[in-house]
Amino acid sequence: MNKIVPKEHHNYLAFFLTLACNLKCTYCINVHGSVSRSEQAHRNQLSTDEWVKAANRLVLRDDLPLTLQGGEPTLHKGFYEFVNGVKPDIRMDLMTNLMFNVDEFIANVPVWRFIREAPYASIRVSYHPGQNDIEDLIAKTEKLQNAGFRIGLYGIEHPDQQIRGHILAIQERCQKLGLDFRLKEFLGEHTGVMHGTFKYDGCVSGKTDRTCECRTTEIIVDPSGQIFKCHADLYSERSPIGHILDDSFSADSIDVFRPCDCYGTCNPCDVKIKTNRYQLFGHTSVEIRNIQ
Repeated sequence: MNKIVPKEHHNYLAFFLTLACNLKCTYCINVHGSVSRSEQAHRNQLSTDEWVKAANRLVLRDDLPLTLQGGEPTLHKGFYEFVNGVKPDIRMDLMTNLMFNVDEFIANVPVWRFIREAPYASIRVSYHPGQNDIEDLIAKTEKLQNAGFRIGLYGIEHPDQQIRGHILAIQERCQKLGLDFRLKEFLGEHTGVMHGTFKYDGCVSGKTDRTCECRTTEIIVDPSGQIFKCHADLYSERSPIGHILDDSFSADSIDVFRPCDCYGTCNPCDVKIKTNRYQLFGHTSVEIRNIQ
């Protein structure tokens, strides 16, 4: 198949192997809006061989890995077969809740697949108080780190002071243990107040009576292989712009401003001001213009 060669300004490339998850967080960013977890989890999925074929189309720079995420990507039944079947020059990142057997992971995953030069860990673990157990996460993180993997924990700067205090205490504890623990901004509504640093006014208001034109800096692929211009479209399975196994798809395809009639229900991940792949603050995943 024709190769897919991301450009220098393309900041992120992700395969959402599955949208199924073994946690049930009430604030899950994947279900921002009205999409249900059940609908997402039962979406059609590419076979492992198809995912390998798709990944082998990629020609990636050293600073741009293939990120595996979901849902929980390790729930894909062919996860280990995929990780080992992709050509060696593809480096990967993993977004995970770490709710899997780490001994099995260590036995089946070559360390080099998830090792590269970057200002953050290749395996990034999300800690969700009340969902995954921090003692379990710390033990698993230490075991993976001792096995040679570069791994880091992430917690959310929750607006609830009790939860936030707990997260900060865990961060301090992890740092004393020599574990990387970083904080992410809370995105979304809490007790009637919207939280997050967003680039565009009204983009997450929940009102859908406005239109715009939008283009992305990311190549994001859903479990069925469809490619979308934003996370809101991906999670809602709305208006795909291509398919990862379509020979005509290229990196040029994402550099187009496309009309959108859903302005106001943007997913916070797309419109928040954040750090880019170099950890420089000021990046936003999408560019929006002609808001009406």
